[in-house]
Amino acid sequence: MKKFLFSFTLIVMSVFSASAQTADEIISKYVSAIGGAEKWTKIQSIKMEGQIEVQGLAIPFTMQGVQLKGMRVDAEFQGNKIIDIITPTQGWSQNPLGGKYTLSPLTAEELKTKADDLDIQDPFVNYNEKGSSVEYLGKDEEDGNEYFKVKLTTKNKNDKTFFFDTKTYLIYKVESTTTQQGQEMKVAVKYLDYQTLDFGVKIPFKQDMGMMMMVNKKITVNAVVDENIFSGK
Repeated sequence: MKKFLFSFTLIVMSVFSASAQTADEIISKYVSAIGGAEKWTKIQSIKMEGQIEVQGLAIPFTMQGVQLKGMRVDAEFQGNKIIDIITPTQGWSQNPLGGKYTLSPLTAEELKTKADDLDIQDPFVNYNEKGSSVEYLGKDEEDGNEYFKVKLTTKNKNDKTFFFDTKTYLIYKVESTTTQQGQEMKVAVKYLDYQTLDFGVKIPFKQDMGMMMMVNKKITVNAVVDENIFSGK
């Protein structure tokens, strides 16, 4: 009986070990495909300029972030200013289209769900040092292509499922669950049009959210960002 239990324990341990190893292999190849950890860890700030395309409209936006210090998104639609700000301890948002006409503090739950965005260095770069964990979920198929599925859980207890292309190892889609008006809903975002920046890192220039498309026109790595813009004023 003891021998059986010992053998069974070894089998279970080997399964979990193989799963973790598979996830790490996928992540290692992904990080290499987007430019390598050495380049990504040198990114301390970023500025993205582009537009959100929805129902035939193009809404210009600017996103500015400083690694683990602050992130701000500004957009404007028909004279309405849309602002989203997060820092490690607090955040604010303004969206007249959603009934927020002035910058209002985020709730603790809203800040928790957005906190991971402060990591502008890809979430899989040195993920274990950041306090995140991964789980290999097997393979899936979509539109005739095959993908590895890896679940990432961050130190903030947020989790997302990433679909990695089995040929390029680039992320094709990310699935997550969010709560809106007290109801949970699944969100899927497809990453498209990967381009290599002069800095040497590869970033998707389009994010397909189903009802809308976020299109980057210009991305500047290590841009000069005034941290006062994260003050919520």
